[in-house]
Amino acid sequence: MTRLTSLKPWLAALAVAFCVQMPAQAAKEAFTLNIPGVSDDRLFTSAAASDAQGCGGHNVSPALAWNAGPAGTQSYAVVMHDPDGQKGQGSDHWLHYGIKASTHQIPAGVGAKSAFEGMGGTNSKGTTGYVGPCPPVGDSAHHYIIQLYALDLAPDALPAGLTRAQFLEKIKGHVLRNSSVVRRYHR
Repeated sequence: MTRLTSLKPWLAALAVAFCVQMPAQAAKEAFTLNIPGVSDDRLFTSAAASDAQGCGGHNVSPALAWNAGPAGTQSYAVVMHDPDGQKGQGSDHWLHYGIKASTHQIPAGVGAKSAFEGMGGTNSKGTTGYVGPCPPVGDSAHHYIIQLYALDLAPDALPAGLTRAQFLEKIKGHVLRNSSVVRRYHR
């Protein structure tokens, strides 16, 4: 009986040590994507909307920032998908991969420029740059999921022009972590 009593303070100290270390370790390992200055699930500004006639925007891709990926990260990829688009069948607005592991931000407006590092995948419009939101008038706000993938693939491992479906197939088994943010837009 006395032996159990003497173990209790030791077990309690061990439990406290684990509890203190676990949150610090979890915070260290977090991989997060954000749009600087904007909280999650907010509306896109009209600047981000498509510049096609009637859409009201300027086709400016959002600025993105993230912390370093986990050990083994060789490249990043960004995918912006609207699951509400095309009457619920989904629409791909932006696919860009081969982003160097040393890069942790993308400035606003870069998605429509071919000079940005890496390579563009093919969006639903058949182009390889950013295409801003333009949901039908009268639809409720569409959701735009922007995902960032930390990959164990070299920046030049994938060919340019992949569709989202082709890209997702090629990265199977190569995703170390992913993070996402959601934006909404309606007209």
